[in-house]
Amino acid sequence: MELDDEWQSEIPSIQESGMFRCSGPFVKRLLDRLGTDQGKSLEHLAHYLVSTIPGCRSYLRRRSRSTDYDVVGLFEGPAFDFRSELGRLFVCECKDWSKPADFTAIAKFCRVLDSVKSRFGIFFSRDGISGSRNDNDAERERFKIFLDRGIVIVVLTKNELERVAEGANFVSMLRIKYEQIRLDLRPDRDPKA
Repeated sequence: MELDDEWQSEIPSIQESGMFRCSGPFVKRLLDRLGTDQGKSLEHLAHYLVSTIPGCRSYLRRRSRSTDYDVVGLFEGPAFDFRSELGRLFVCECKDWSKPADFTAIAKFCRVLDSVKSRFGIFFSRDGISGSRNDNDAERERFKIFLDRGIVIVVLTKNELERVAEGANFVSMLRIKYEQIRLDLRPDRDPKA
């Protein structure tokens, strides 16, 4: 169920850089396992989705001298869209918790991003983050992190990942969420998300 780190051998062409293809059944299989294996399925899912972004190399479970990285992504080659603003390296955090991730989890993730000088991170959380309905707690901290440090943290929930399994474009989803933070846009409140 794991991909190695060397399967990507070429940089995508300009035409390929806008494409996103993933295996919906594989994504669904990993989603069905959430809550059963101490977060390993969510980490594998994050690794898989990040690795399918054209021009992005993905590494699963890397360890530094001070922390564990669930997933590390590296953009390679030319970028002609919003990805050019993200920087070359980003980190993903995965929380397969039965409740929304709290302020402390977001603050810790910010510190990890700060320590590797990354301006972008993806926070995969089965149940989202606290305060997302009323713009307080972890949700408010996420926006304050952008204002203070210029770091954009995109949060992806199980419901949103299910849409990817059904054919939604993962890169477009990231772009929309990135722009919501960058431009302080009001997110569309999707009752399914």
